Amino acid sequence: MLARICSFSLFFAVIASIAIALTGCGSGGPTLLPVTGSVTVDGKPANGATLIFHPTDKEMKLIPAATTDENGKFQLATSAKVGVPAGAYDVTVVWPDPSVQPTAAQKMQGLGDLGPDLLNGKYAKKGASGLKTEITSSTKELPPFALTK
Repeated sequence: MLARICSFSLFFAVIASIAIALTGCGSGGPTLLPVTGSVTVDGKPANGATLIFHPTDKEMKLIPAATTDENGKFQLATSAKVGVPAGAYDVTVVWPDPSVQPTAAQKMQGLGDLGPDLLNGKYAKKGASGLKTEITSSTKELPPFALTK
């Protein structure tokens, strides 16, 4: 269990590092399109699920991401800006257990340990999640990601 939590935390540390590094990139990047979507698990909204959109184009260095709200809805962001570049993506999803909260000491240190993935890693591995999407200049809302445990 501890190994799963540690690897889960490592996953988010890597994603956070990428996001921080990309935030410093200039504004000369690709056009970001405002795109929304939703995630359900076994027919119910997945509150707090994190989605990472991995570009299939190896030249694309930007990695859009989103976190769902209490209704399972999300809006994609790239490098701390609303929107996503057009392109094809492999999508990964993790859903940390909201009942696992960081301790007061972890919060004070800026360290929050996320709970175990309620999807048991089923959709967490790039290229193996089975989730793919194509975003075009006319995409406004993605079809729902209807997941199962």
